[in-house]
Amino acid sequence: MKKVTGPLPTSPLAAVWQQAPATDVAVLAQQMTTPKLAKASVNKITAQALTDGKSIAWRVSWQDAAPNSNVDVNRFSDAVALEFPLTEFAAPMMGHRGGGKVQILYWRGLWQKDVDEGFQDVQNVHPNYLNSHYWFANGEGPYRVPDSFTNPASHQWFIAKQAGNPMAKFSRSEPAQELIAEGWGTLTHQPESATTAKGVWKNGSWAVIFTRPLATDDPNDHQFAQGEKGEIAFAVWQGGEGNVGARKHWSLWTAYQMP
Repeated sequence: MKKVTGPLPTSPLAAVWQQAPATDVAVLAQQMTTPKLAKASVNKITAQALTDGKSIAWRVSWQDAAPNSNVDVNRFSDAVALEFPLTEFAAPMMGHRGGGKVQILYWRGLWQKDVDEGFQDVQNVHPNYLNSHYWFANGEGPYRVPDSFTNPASHQWFIAKQAGNPMAKFSRSEPAQELIAEGWGTLTHQPESATTAKGVWKNGSWAVIFTRPLATDDPNDHQFAQGEKGEIAFAVWQGGEGNVGARKHWSLWTAYQMP
């Protein structure tokens, strides 16, 4: 990790990353719980970190022949996650029940495309698809989300959105979210997020940066402190290889030193 005097970069392709120390971290196919990833398609990620004394930026990069930023039947998004322990001796496999709590910062290529290009509706994936009628939609078909659904009464047919599912947002300002876990099956969305992110695919590889303050007021956030040692773990999904959910690549804890 390196301390810089200027502002932290907002792009994973910024020139300052060329001077940041880099660590290659081995990742394995997840084969400890179902559904398992039968075969690994990534064997390592490269991690870097910069801090200005107030905030920290982590950069993760890995080889991927083609970007996957749409979803459909048997079509999944590329993604990457950082994990930090919230309790001592928490397991790197999303923590463990009975006190092994972790925080996870999660980025998806699908969300990055939503932020960069606008919400991806069904028509973006299937241009010739048409549904002739939606209750309380505005204007005439083909109806597009979210533009044709400004009437609050129309939202009652979007069940996931009405239930408050964070995966069902009509608009998204950040391509990442914060989560906590205490073992498999306990992954929980944090309603407030201090993390910003940006991912770029170029020349056969993804580079994603996560940026957040060193310290926050949220008890479910990992807290960074100058001069301290810590641990970080990683997970990566290649959508083009059928990676989704537990079908992922993951790493053990990797030590880091705050400057």
